[in-house]
Amino acid sequence: MSTFRRQKTMDWLNFDPIPEIDRLLRITCKKYPALHTHMTGSYSHMFNDISDLPAAARHYVALVASARHRCLSLMDYHRRKFLEKGGQPFWLLGIDWSHMKYRKLDYLNRMLCHRPWMVHWKNLAVLFARRTPDGGPSFFSVSALHHAVGIMTMTHAMCTVLCCVGLERRVDMTQLEIDFLNIDDIDYWEARMSKYFRVIHDRAPTEVEYMISEMKNTERGMKRPAARMCAMTAETVESLINAPAATYSSRRKNYSPALLLGSTDENGEDILEKEPPCDYPIYTHHRTFGYIDFRKRPEKDIPPFRVEEFGWDHVYNTINEYTDTMTNRLDRMFDHIRSLTGNTSNLSNESGEYDQNEIDTAAFREAVWNYTQGLYGVRIDDYDYSKINRVLDKGTKTFIKLAACYPHKLTTEFLRALPGFRDSEKIHVVMLISMARFQASMFHYTRAVCNYNAMCLSRRGWRRPLD
Repeated sequence: MSTFRRQKTMDWLNFDPIPEIDRLLRITCKKYPALHTHMTGSYSHMFNDISDLPAAARHYVALVASARHRCLSLMDYHRRKFLEKGGQPFWLLGIDWSHMKYRKLDYLNRMLCHRPWMVHWKNLAVLFARRTPDGGPSFFSVSALHHAVGIMTMTHAMCTVLCCVGLERRVDMTQLEIDFLNIDDIDYWEARMSKYFRVIHDRAPTEVEYMISEMKNTERGMKRPAARMCAMTAETVESLINAPAATYSSRRKNYSPALLLGSTDENGEDILEKEPPCDYPIYTHHRTFGYIDFRKRPEKDIPPFRVEEFGWDHVYNTINEYTDTMTNRLDRMFDHIRSLTGNTSNLSNESGEYDQNEIDTAAFREAVWNYTQGLYGVRIDDYDYSKINRVLDKGTKTFIKLAACYPHKLTTEFLRALPGFRDSEKIHVVMLISMARFQASMFHYTRAVCNYNAMCLSRRGWRRPLD
């Protein structure tokens, strides 16, 4: 049980979370020796797989993805890896300092993390390369975009794992990091702006933080002007698709507003004016944007995603054409994690000891998986959802929802979560939650890709989209 207690003496500022998760799975889940290979191995493989996405850019995409859940450990890790791979240091000042190609990913990253059911084929129209094989430096090839989305969604899932098992950094924080973690807490900012707010003395900055502060102080003359961006509408996308090839030139100084998609909300209002005055580097805009219950979604015209109509086989076949090694790994990982069980239930008796009873845990695993995917709008017609309330109690469902949708807000220590479960069983539940949300995001994204192909590849007679 002491495995999960946060070590006060750990060097959190130079902490490598991925090897630590691998070590944790090896020690705690000895009954499941292949678990660490599938989980951390698949995540690490995404940064080493053959693709036209540059090595440094892969870590920058993971950095902006981990910023959605404010996972400081993963953000520190990918910042260091980005510099090690030869990335431009001034990109760490914020996403507005990066290349246009990666600034355009911000909207898609935001939707995939919090509301993947809102991903539409029109959101992909400004990302895919058209008319030429490479499409220019400001656009993605099909394989590069699939790879980038795989990194983003897997990073969102990894944030869930890190926050649940207690490997997220919550010590040695500067005032800027504390502000960043509480960016959507109104009560915090009311106290923060009060003259009675307690001042927290900053620790000594790390090398990366010192470099960022120095660049801010010395490059004021090179300050990039704030990009005026607007939300994507059907009219702007149609005009963009039907525009001549010159519209896509990366040498133009004035880009079409539909290309930027970042600092305005769906109503056209400036997001930066509504956010609290946090000076932490902005790696993703609209930082107060978050998850909403799918049943209470304002987009009532978006139906639930039906697995019978578009399942994992469709996702596999669509992406496997471009990145076969990644899809094969993911396919094996899903099969392994969903079927992983010891067929035992560990119940604590009055003396505090555990009694092992043989039991079929398939119903519990299925309930965790389907409940998690239901939070993101994925439904299975053949499944009786009343089983969820019979199998999962209120506390377990609360933990699942927090872990899947708000991992950065988890306040309950892992030791106190899911009482009656062994450590290895708790980790298995966390893996089920993280992989279920990962697959749900890939469902919505691949559906949008298929709709884009149906609507855009045939100019003579456009076929109807899938939905």
